[in-house]
Amino acid sequence: MKGALSAFGLMASLCFVLLVTFQNDSLAQMQRESKGVLREDRIVIKSNILEVDQKKRLIVFQGEVRAQRHDMTVDCEKMLVYYLESSTDSESSVESRKIDRIIALGNVAVNRSDGSVARAGKAVFFQAEEKIVLTEGPSVQQGRDIVEGDKIILLLKEERSIVEGSKGKPVKATLFPKEEKGGQ
Repeated sequence: MKGALSAFGLMASLCFVLLVTFQNDSLAQMQRESKGVLREDRIVIKSNILEVDQKKRLIVFQGEVRAQRHDMTVDCEKMLVYYLESSTDSESSVESRKIDRIIALGNVAVNRSDGSVARAGKAVFFQAEEKIVLTEGPSVQQGRDIVEGDKIILLLKEERSIVEGSKGKPVKATLFPKEEKGGQ
């Protein structure tokens, strides 16, 4: 019963914060969001089921999960969001919680605003480092070019990536060089 009340308190706090945030947003911001443009400081996650475990500081989303940020969309079957302990005394303050990492599982597709698409069985997004680690058959495609490996690390802040192979699976890059106009 206590756990249900605690979860209810978290959900009530979340609804209150969302309501206050919504009321305090400017009209221009609300219009941008209604057109699908998200603020840089938000991650919006939708799913069929939501489960909160305050003791583990974990939120689990299951079934047709879609997470959107201003520069990317992640689709998967299950998503685990681990948050850091609250820096304030009020445990119900959702605003003070920061995301530590997000784990996406099952048919993960990461669509970036630059047009690239990363696919894997598992993706771990480390919030502070702005880093995504893809495993379980990962690949990244940009245009017709595709890179595959055993592990792919996307360093978002640095705009670079590292692809690692293993003994049984070397790195594979399929590239389509662009032809220059006028011959050669």
